[in-house]
Amino acid sequence: MDTSQGQGQAPMPPGRRVLVVDDEPMVLDVLTRYLRHQGLETMAAGDGQEALRLFSQEPCDLVISDLRMPGMDGLQLLHAIKGLNPRVPFIFISGFGDIPTVVEALKSGAENFLTKPLEMDLLSKVVAQSLSLAATQAPPMLQLARMRQITQLEVPSRFEFIRELVSQITQSAICVGYAQNDLDNNLKLALVEGLTNAMEHGNRWDENRLVRLEADLTSDCLKVTIEDEGVGFDFCALADPTCGEQLLSERGRGVFLMRAIMDEVGFNPAGNCLTLVKRRPPAGPQPAPAA
Repeated sequence: MDTSQGQGQAPMPPGRRVLVVDDEPMVLDVLTRYLRHQGLETMAAGDGQEALRLFSQEPCDLVISDLRMPGMDGLQLLHAIKGLNPRVPFIFISGFGDIPTVVEALKSGAENFLTKPLEMDLLSKVVAQSLSLAATQAPPMLQLARMRQITQLEVPSRFEFIRELVSQITQSAICVGYAQNDLDNNLKLALVEGLTNAMEHGNRWDENRLVRLEADLTSDCLKVTIEDEGVGFDFCALADPTCGEQLLSERGRGVFLMRAIMDEVGFNPAGNCLTLVKRRPPAGPQPAPAA
């Protein structure tokens, strides 16, 4: 039996509200209709200014925005919305030529991206994943200064364990001093991509094969290693994930997202152990953006 079918897909949370932003009326109509068909409520805006006005008036659970728009573009909208509510996930729609801007957006807090022409199955998966991760919140915990915590876990290759592992890492990170906003939401996405890669491409969703995770956390650095029991792969021969069809492939998207979000991404020589490193920016006032 092919155990890959139905794996790797978070369920779509019903009744969530999504703000969709695009300056092309046809695209806007198609997106909102499709999302409503998926059981979601939608709000629609034809430009960034209208989107910001709607967001300020009515709460929403997710924003999907075109990157290139006249007036306030998607990146400016991202900064404005994250300034109002940093925990609302934000997904970009972009063209292949916008890769440098997509990287900038991911480093600025965007949770994910989609490329044109849109694939509706991938849209559904990315939306469900973003809403699911946004709901993964750690309970309040005592923060201990200068604490180091090492967490080691191993689980079968089953999709439902991914969210639990991310939740465990989130709790550990908060314990050593991270704020919840430090972890929302694209850092969680990088962890999900790494775990999904291990279970899907490494262990082939074989529940008899384990994924081993070690999280080494201090107040200024998060280091996670994810090891599977597969045969590994030649990561040096991995095609550039930003090139053409590679960006649309599951592994290509995953590698691109992890590299854009994390400070370091590396593999062991066998190719079956992934290391992710994210350094926490120093506390203190940040320079004001240029006018």
